[in-house]
Amino acid sequence: MVAARRLESPPFRAGSVKTAEVHCQVSDGLTPNEKVARVQTADGKSEEVAVSAQNIQNDKLLAFVIGRDEGNVLVELPRESASGRWRIWVKEAAIGG
Repeated sequence: MVAARRLESPPFRAGSVKTAEVHCQVSDGLTPNEKVARVQTADGKSEEVAVSAQNIQNDKLLAFVIGRDEGNVLVELPRESASGRWRIWVKEAAIGG
C-alpha cells in the first residue's frame, strides 16, 4: 500500500480540475452501455470500476487528477471501484499517451 503523503497540488478553483486518461484493461459490463476498467495501482494491485462506455476510449479511463507525489498520481475514479475506493494512486507512466 502506498503510504500517506503530502500532495503537491495547486489550490482548487472553479474550472481548475484536471482530467487524466489512465491506461486500463477493458471488458464488457452488464449492459451494452457499460464497461469494466481494470486499473493497475502504484503498488501493483488492480482496481476494477464499472463505468459508462463513454468514460473509456482506446483502453484509457477518464479520471480526475487530485495530486502528484514521487512519480505517482492520485486520481479520482468516475465511480466507486468494486473494492469501495473512489481515489487510487497510479504510476505517472499510466497517465495519458
